[in-house]
Amino acid sequence: MCVECHSGRDQQGNILDSQRYMGAAIPFTAPWSIDWATRAPRNKGLPGYTDADAQRLLTEGSISRRGVQLRAPMPRFRMTPQDAADVTAFLRSLR
Repeated sequence: MCVECHSGRDQQGNILDSQRYMGAAIPFTAPWSIDWATRAPRNKGLPGYTDADAQRLLTEGSISRRGVQLRAPMPRFRMTPQDAADVTAFLRSLR
């Protein structure tokens, strides 16, 4: 599901192949007042993240590489270590 928020879209809302995982404006807003991110960063190749940082994010509830909770709408992942390693490997493979 990473592709849904971390990819640019055209005027009709379709994901642009050339902008998959390159970061983009969040395509929806919160229905209530909350500290809500307006932009998803690039996650293609996981720039700035070590494998350990990425796996912590995916197993401990979306904790950033700086050790803080990421803002909504980032899901609070609680993946198994193996699932997190697989997602990390997939995102690293996107070059």
